[in-house]
Amino acid sequence: MKCVSFVAIILSIVVFMACSKSTDNGVSVSSSSSLWPLKAGNTFIYQDTAFDASGNVLESYKDSAFITNLTTSVEGTPFFQINDSLGWFGTGSYVGVGGANTSLFGLDSLNAAPYIFFSEAPYDSYLIGSSQDFSNPTCVSLDALYGFLTTYNVKGYTCYKSVEDITDCNNNITYAVVYYISPGYGVVRIEEYSPNPNSTNTLYLDYSQTLVSDKLN
Repeated sequence: MKCVSFVAIILSIVVFMACSKSTDNGVSVSSSSSLWPLKAGNTFIYQDTAFDASGNVLESYKDSAFITNLTTSVEGTPFFQINDSLGWFGTGSYVGVGGANTSLFGLDSLNAAPYIFFSEAPYDSYLIGSSQDFSNPTCVSLDALYGFLTTYNVKGYTCYKSVEDITDCNNNITYAVVYYISPGYGVVRIEEYSPNPNSTNTLYLDYSQTLVSDKLN
């Protein structure tokens, strides 16, 4: 379901390398204390829903995502393949826990660079990192990832969140992704916001993926 990369590759590599040396602070990534328990066979059932610009449900279905036995390592941090064929991560992607059990990273493929999509934050709207897109010299856009200290109740889970905003040269947000993460359960909810065709410089929720249940080995 991903439409764009979360944070530009250069930024992701810098942040990842800074965090990855102490991957889990003594906490096994497969344990219940992990920010996202990653172990072959761990299964997460999500409710995936697509919306139109008026908030009407276009489709809604259950999606079973599970961790496979395929792994790789980048800068000493282990990544585990996640099979989420109908959901956000798709197939062939890898996810990992880094930054002393405080950050989540992804790999879209074994040939891709790791990107960060969540990190614990010391205060609300903490800037985790950002990058600029100079592909259009007349309009430099910004891709920024923010973290929040405040917790949120999402379907009974206590969650922290990270928000990615992509803005144009006029500081209008043109795309956004919100991640809600609950330690011990991982990704609880993802929300994708896209440009509203019926309103200038506004976004609408076009997709969500929400954790319904899990089975951890």
